[in-house]
Amino acid sequence: MGICFRILKLTRIDFYYDVKDILSFASRIARKLYYEKVVSAKRPLVIRCKDQSHCEEVSYSIYNFSRKDFLPCAEFSDKNADLFPIILSTVSKMPLWADDIIVLLNLDTKIEITFSSYRRVIEIVDQTEANRQKGRERYKYYKERGYEIFGHRVDK
Repeated sequence: MGICFRILKLTRIDFYYDVKDILSFASRIARKLYYEKVVSAKRPLVIRCKDQSHCEEVSYSIYNFSRKDFLPCAEFSDKNADLFPIILSTVSKMPLWADDIIVLLNLDTKIEITFSSYRRVIEIVDQTEANRQKGRERYKYYKERGYEIFGHRVDK
């Protein structure tokens, strides 16, 4: 009888930095993931927001991002959230209805405690010094734990 080894793949961490408008950029990422069919209701994009007010801002930004594109999103607490490919959340909970958890877009300045349950984590850092400092702290946290980090400078 042979020995079987399961290879565990670490979560991919992407840092987008020097972003001028975090909400617009987050909406752009959500649109790309949705229209490229990376995410769906059974494989949702989870967008982690700082608080309820921030969640509303993100929802408004996604809704108004493009006149020609509709990006369906719901809050994690909505009773029909399981029907939506983009989930806005202020809590550290996994969508239990999902078949696969693909992408976490962390718009909070803190590390999302469930991050390692996702295949990919996206962090966005704008041009303000306070946000850069928080971004450096998150970067260091991931790096110290052996995660490979992909940096993307955004000049828009």
